[in-house]
Amino acid sequence: MAPDQEWCLACGAAAVTEVVEARGWRVPLYLGGGLVALAILGVIIAIVALSDGKEQVAGTPTPTPSTGGAVPPVGTVSPIPTTSAIPTVTAAPTTDPNVTPEPTVSAEPTVSPEPTVDSGSGTFPGWTGTDGDYTIIIESADTQEEAEKVATQAQNKGLTVGILESSQYSSLNGGYYVVFTGDYATKSDAVAELDGVQDSYKDAYVRQIKT
Repeated sequence: MAPDQEWCLACGAAAVTEVVEARGWRVPLYLGGGLVALAILGVIIAIVALSDGKEQVAGTPTPTPSTGGAVPPVGTVSPIPTTSAIPTVTAAPTTDPNVTPEPTVSAEPTVSPEPTVDSGSGTFPGWTGTDGDYTIIIESADTQEEAEKVATQAQNKGLTVGILESSQYSSLNGGYYVVFTGDYATKSDAVAELDGVQDSYKDAYVRQIKT
């Protein structure tokens, strides 16, 4: 190195100068960091304070002066008055005083048909019992003459007989002249008399007479 050279240009070593480490360098560094931290904390506190102030200003409404009556407290909702519905009035029917009301026509009563009276054969009576009564049939003949012959014989034996045409009654087979004796309101009454008739006419039987 040259006589007046203090540092080596090749390795950077000091020739005559002694490098001394600085003392107390940490204290300024700590102080600087603390000041920065305090500055940041101050900014945060200022932002929070400003936010609280805005919320308080926004949350407090300005009271509106009322023209009369007490001012209701904040947050109280006044009920909406209920309006009663107007009742509907039905218009009464208009009656023309010049129109004469027509009289009400009553339904005519139903007349039940009268029971058919069998005139019989002429010599003997026909059926005179009530529709639905029972009788004892002695003979069912194909002709009127045959029926009158059997009826005469039964009458001579003390029986009260008659002759009816079976075609006039729904409970009998049509096409016959029927010789019968007695008319009974119930079947049991007719059966009670059947044995006496069968003593003379074993084929006699009980039958209901219905038109």
